Amino acid sequence: PHPTPCHPSSLGLQTMDGSALSSWAALPCCRCRCRRGGHVLQYRCVAAGLHARGCWKSRPRRGEHRHVCHAGLPKSTSDAGLRELAESRLKAGLSAIAAGRPQEGISQLLRAERLAPAEASGRAAASAVAEAFAALPDLVPTAARRTGSLLLLEPSGPGRRSAPERAHGGKTNAAAAQEASPARSQEARLRYEPWLVGGAVPRVDCSTSEGFKQALSAISRHVPVVMENLGLMPATKHWDVDYLRQHTNEWPGMNVLRSSGQDNRYLYYVPEQEDRDMSAFKDAPRHASSDLRLSFSAFLRAAQDDPQGRYYLQAPLVLRNPSEEGLVETWNRGIDSRLRADCDQDVNRERLDAIKAAGNFGFWSRSQLFVGPSESLSPAHYDQYDNIYLQVAGEKHFLLFDPSAAEGLYPFPVSHPYDEYAMVDLEHVDSQAFPRARSALEGRGAAVTLKPGEALYVPTHWWHHVQGTAARGAWSISVNFWFAIHQALMQPVHPLPLHLELELARHAELLLSDVAGSSSVGRLATKLLEEECCADDVSLPARNFILHRFAVLLGAKNVPSFVHEHFQAERFNRSTVTKALGGPARAQKTSA
Repeated sequence: PHPTPCHPSSLGLQTMDGSALSSWAALPCCRCRCRRGGHVLQYRCVAAGLHARGCWKSRPRRGEHRHVCHAGLPKSTSDAGLRELAESRLKAGLSAIAAGRPQEGISQLLRAERLAPAEASGRAAASAVAEAFAALPDLVPTAARRTGSLLLLEPSGPGRRSAPERAHGGKTNAAAAQEASPARSQEARLRYEPWLVGGAVPRVDCSTSEGFKQALSAISRHVPVVMENLGLMPATKHWDVDYLRQHTNEWPGMNVLRSSGQDNRYLYYVPEQEDRDMSAFKDAPRHASSDLRLSFSAFLRAAQDDPQGRYYLQAPLVLRNPSEEGLVETWNRGIDSRLRADCDQDVNRERLDAIKAAGNFGFWSRSQLFVGPSESLSPAHYDQYDNIYLQVAGEKHFLLFDPSAAEGLYPFPVSHPYDEYAMVDLEHVDSQAFPRARSALEGRGAAVTLKPGEALYVPTHWWHHVQGTAARGAWSISVNFWFAIHQALMQPVHPLPLHLELELARHAELLLSDVAGSSSVGRLATKLLEEECCADDVSLPARNFILHRFAVLLGAKNVPSFVHEHFQAERFNRSTVTKALGGPARAQKTSA
């Protein structure tokens, strides 16, 4: 072992993108389950193509690639060796297609393309794959033809990935904590580990036209921004619990979540969805909260009469669904005409339309009322909507992460009832169960405490961990505008923005589930880059199609990193999934 190796610059090493390797901390290594006892310096494992920090026992010679992995390359492979392997795969693939074995041939060609994407053999392999799919339409799995599937997108240019975005303006952790912490710091305990914060969400004063333009600029870039003095719903300045009780009736249809008083966490549990197979996790445990249907006044009575529980009302005020005649509105039957007018006629439509246009949002899809207790927690999750979130009374604290933070947050599988939630518990990050969490999330979060009268833009697919920080015993009241993303899915831009990269991974996972069943998704998704992954006639076509579309959309050289980021083995490990957000380790830490 080399505990203090020489500086990488002296070896002339380069990262996967061709830039000089400036430090061992930036080492992009393969993470391909290296054989025990065979850990060596892995700075460019092209065959496995998985990037993570590793360990080493020997330094490579200049221009040499050392690794021990299950990808099938010898222990030492030079650039010339990679070209030779790519050419061999190219010939084998073309021969298999000519012999009437197209799936076998495409699998070989896709590997050749990833081995040498910039070489003639890699380009020839990519061309041959494209020609095969064009000549044989049956190669596209029927299940892939979902409406709006990003896997079917034909990009306007070569495949590539978008640059990363962060929600904060580069302030230090200390500055972020000071700016974003609740005013009542002695009463509000922030429910996440402090090392997650890297800065504060930017703020702009929208009382002036210049300030509003700054807010629109952030929205156009799809990054979070706090808007002070937005004036979007002037009537909400009158809203408090008494006002809402006065303008609601006894209709028992308001959605209310109940949590134990000690936990005070709230999650949506959706055990059945018509568009996917959910059988793999049909017995998944339910954590934190249960669902109730109550009137507004019954919700307040339950919160007062049940000392063992905490109650959080999250009720749609209006749903707006498209039809042939236009948008059809369905208003909450539990509100009166005055409260409806507050949410409709009295909305500043000029500003709402300007926000919608700046972000190129879809239609205003729904608005929801949130009335929650102090210290309530909605754990890290994302929504498939663009969200303008207005704080009405009390305070609410947000910790936000960009969509590509999924690598460190470990989303639940799409077939799980907690789909769109993070498996990582940010109150007590378990680095043993989730080994990438710390390296992927440290300093990445942007924090902000939203005060009454302020609005926060939460872009679609941005992760948000939300805590009520009103004074103890007081209610936090919020209302929002959710905008549909149908337009972005039907007419996506290229390269795909970060939120659509996350959606692309979802679509691939759904395709594997549709083809092989939700119980097989983990086995297939985590081994997409391994040739032994999918040898059968059902999963091999889906695997080939997914890798081909990833190469077209993201670039062949970026496929391994994308797979590595979004299909972590821990996401599909049944024991890890079962314990996520509610396992014994969390209970012990909470009681301690």
